[in-house]
Amino acid sequence: MKSVLRILANIIRWIIIAGMVLFSFATFMGKSYAQTLILLMVVASLAYWPGFNREKWNRTVSFISRVFFIVLLLVVNSVFFGMEPKSSIYLSELHRENLMEIYGEMMRDWPAETEDIYIDTDFGKVHVLACGPKDNPPLIMVHAASMGAHSWAENLEPLINHYRIYSIDNIGEGNKSILDDPMVYHADGKEIAGLYARISDSLGVDRSPVFGASNGGFIIMNYAYYHPERVESLALFGPMGLTQLNGGSIMMLSIASMYPFQFVRDRVTKWALGEDEYVNRKYGDWFNCIMEGTIPSVARPVPMTMGQKKEMTLPVLLFLGTDDRIVGDADFAMQTARDFPNIQIEILESGHLISVEHAEYVNEKISEFLNLE
Repeated sequence: MKSVLRILANIIRWIIIAGMVLFSFATFMGKSYAQTLILLMVVASLAYWPGFNREKWNRTVSFISRVFFIVLLLVVNSVFFGMEPKSSIYLSELHRENLMEIYGEMMRDWPAETEDIYIDTDFGKVHVLACGPKDNPPLIMVHAASMGAHSWAENLEPLINHYRIYSIDNIGEGNKSILDDPMVYHADGKEIAGLYARISDSLGVDRSPVFGASNGGFIIMNYAYYHPERVESLALFGPMGLTQLNGGSIMMLSIASMYPFQFVRDRVTKWALGEDEYVNRKYGDWFNCIMEGTIPSVARPVPMTMGQKKEMTLPVLLFLGTDDRIVGDADFAMQTARDFPNIQIEILESGHLISVEHAEYVNEKISEFLNLE
């Protein structure tokens, strides 16, 4: 029994050592060399402890001294190299400028008469792209995580002659919205819903269809739940908030931020966006810039409860992708979505950006859903 426990303890120890080596390498890449040295000393202490200590003292004292030394190093690392409270969601002004340059390039696919609207909120200025005839009824769109208001370009065609479209840059992410304090942002679904109600008030939108992709889906589901009088219908595209954000998603995005190698970011981009050539060609540089230069300040997308979904009787159109690694298993997501009483579900062979990857088919279904034909 003791030998089995010893083997398990050694396996755990070497797993911790491997993790510490990777973390120390990340600090080296970040040019925090003193921190790298401390972490490597921790690794060395975990991997090897001089045998003469056991001979000079006894095994128990040697073990205690080893633990004390490791804890001391970790305390020094925490005290002197603990993360400073971030002062911006951007790692530098240059990163922000690079992202804004790509944003400008993305706007080439939007109508020339598109307006930029800035709305003052409790958290900062929220940027909105507005297009379509001003006399048309309104439609609100909320983009996918780490994208931007510009990323609905592929879905404007069936809508722009029927609606005044308002595409919102989710505040707290890399885009044209401006978060005043990166440590103060909407923390849960109810607070997010209140923010979007105030944005709608500023736009003069009393009630409208609402579209949301990925994290935008999480946002608009909460908006529809807490302010049902304001939402005519929901169109959801690979939405977060149906399933839990899994540990793999968090790990992949963490790896991209910790290890600034282009081949790592390219792999994470395809993992997140999917393998579609058009999606990666158009949005790859944008997503790479987001990974390289931003630390978002947004609420974690907590799934809605069965009871909440059952209360939402409005029409819902849901698109799920079979290869969507962020939402996860499409069949499981479909089962959780059936709690909506009035839902139409479309499952496509697609990655996360379904409305881009299958724009033609999606646009047809949007037209049918909104009775535009």
